[in-house]
Amino acid sequence: MTSTRVRPHVARVLERTRAVLFVFDGTTCDLFSGVDTAAIAYGIRDRLFAQGHRMSLLTAIATDPLWMLAYAHGVSRDHGIEAEKTVRDAEMAAALTAVPTPGTDEVLQACQASGRRVAVVGDTSSAAMEAYLHAHDLRHLVGPIIGREQRPSSQEPGVALARQAVKALDAEPSNCTLVSLSPHGMSVAAEAGVQAIGVVSKHANRKHLANVGGSVAVSSMHQLAGALTTVSVTDAFETSPEQL
Repeated sequence: MTSTRVRPHVARVLERTRAVLFVFDGTTCDLFSGVDTAAIAYGIRDRLFAQGHRMSLLTAIATDPLWMLAYAHGVSRDHGIEAEKTVRDAEMAAALTAVPTPGTDEVLQACQASGRRVAVVGDTSSAAMEAYLHAHDLRHLVGPIIGREQRPSSQEPGVALARQAVKALDAEPSNCTLVSLSPHGMSVAAEAGVQAIGVVSKHANRKHLANVGGSVAVSSMHQLAGALTTVSVTDAFETSPEQL
């Protein structure tokens, strides 16, 4: 890969990046693209109705499978287990057809070539993320896979999973960088105490992604791959306010 011109503020982040937390859904791929996710949520709702449970109208019309999954867990342990299977089965099926975000393979290869470890993290089942990576011959480029079943139920999902990923990598939070296409990912990184690089997409521009708790932004996954290849990890660095 040819050398890429890297903006100084992005270079400063990459110089401190020994490990990368790669957000799965929405960054690695759009897992449920073309899938009727409302049908998954309604499937959980209908099973609850069939077993005699009653809920508010606002709950009954919810179309987010993960929201309905959380609701089912709140009803009872058995309902939560049943709903988890429903969502996991849908994720496993979607993992085999989901199309990678352009440049994903380049970024993962650049991480490996530059000696940076990678964890894939997301509020998706670990089994589905594993299946997706194997299906696209990317599993060998990734270390720990941290799915939703690995977070404490009492904590906010994104932050708890990011912290679990840092622990699994046996890394210092300040040496880890979360990569995401969403502003929410930038906020999660800030709260988890890790650096963040936002990738501009049709859903979020540079203004939305940059300067959220010190986050920086790049224009594409291809540019990020080039930057990872160009900028080496610096063994000795300072983190003064002027550099952040």
